[in-house]
Amino acid sequence: MPIETSRDSANLPHPDVIAQEIVEDLRAALEQFEAPTDDLGSKAIL
Repeated sequence: MPIETSRDSANLPHPDVIAQEIVEDLRAALEQFEAPTDDLGSKAIL
């Protein structure tokens, strides 16, 4: 795998944007896990 150059990293979003997208993805995934337990009347243990 080639080493990333500064030119390649210039095309990346700001780290805060990447972090926010990760948080949103994790929240969406958590909601998907919680939905079946809600349907069953159970509470998820977190």
